[in-house]
Amino acid sequence: MTDCKPANNKLTTAWFELRSDLIQIGLTQKWPETLGWIGFAHLIASLSCHICYKYVTIDPLPYLFIWSTQLTTNLWIIRKLIGRGWTKSSPLIGILARIWATFLIISFSATSYSEISADQANHFNWFKPVWASLSCFAWAVTAWIVNPWFVLAAVWTWAMGWAMIFWIEEAYLIYGIGWALLLWIISAILMRKRHKTVPENPE
Repeated sequence: MTDCKPANNKLTTAWFELRSDLIQIGLTQKWPETLGWIGFAHLIASLSCHICYKYVTIDPLPYLFIWSTQLTTNLWIIRKLIGRGWTKSSPLIGILARIWATFLIISFSATSYSEISADQANHFNWFKPVWASLSCFAWAVTAWIVNPWFVLAAVWTWAMGWAMIFWIEEAYLIYGIGWALLLWIISAILMRKRHKTVPENPE
């Protein structure tokens, strides 16, 4: 019977190298700053939706405009700080980009379903906690691929979902603040690790 251990060892080594490469990219490029600015953009978008929902209208068009603007802004931030071809800088970054793109697609799908469901769905806002469940899933997958510590991010977004259920009228606010805090914490951790491991002025 063929011994599978050498092949398994090669796969383990390759996987370790991919993860190490991803971490190195995260520390040497401006990913901490990028996540911080994306968190800020998300908070502004969520606050805008919160104000619009509570004081203006539940018509879907303003929300579609706000979220489309946020997505465009996020892509602009990444391109400005990281540069073109960022999805190809590492195989794992390409995989993670596809995972989070899928998250956005399903989130939009859940939201559009609720709008089609009309008055009752708009009244009960059932789709908003779904965003937290999808966030939890995406962070859990990220934890399997990158680092088990990202499970804490999955738990955080899961808790956000419960908060959104109990305070459904403040769901946009909870989602915005929760995500912004999470991204800022990750950004701060990366900056601290960068300061410890990467020389500021390498000669």
